[in-house]
Amino acid sequence: MMCTFIGIESLAANALIEIMENSEKREVSFETLVKYGMKIVKVLQEQAGDEAVLLLSEKYQLSMVDNYSYFFDVDFNGPGQNVFRLKDDVTVDELSSYFRWTMSTKIIKAFMAEEARMELGLAA
Repeated sequence: MMCTFIGIESLAANALIEIMENSEKREVSFETLVKYGMKIVKVLQEQAGDEAVLLLSEKYQLSMVDNYSYFFDVDFNGPGQNVFRLKDDVTVDELSSYFRWTMSTKIIKAFMAEEARMELGLAA
C-alpha cells in the first residue's frame, strides 16, 4: 500500500481548476477545501486502495503563501476561515500545467471525481 501526501497548494489548485471550469468563481474557502480533501482521501482509498494524508495546517498554509504567491492570494480571516483566491492573471491552463503534470492518473481522477466535485458545490 502506498501513502500519498497532498499539500494544501495542490488541493487549492485542483479545487480552483474544477471550480473555474464550471463557474466564474476564482476562490475557495478553507472549510470547503477540507471537505473536498477528505472526499479525495476517501476516493483514493476506495478506488486505488491508497492511503492519503492532507497537509493543511497553518504552517502549510503560510508556506503556500510564500512558495506559490504567483498563483494565489489568501485572506486570513481567522482559524478555519481563510479564503484562497486565484490571482486575476492566472489561467486554468497555467494551474493545470504546473500542478497536474507530475501527478499520477489515480490522484487526478480523485480530484475530478464527481463525489469530490460535489463538495465544491459543483453539480454532478
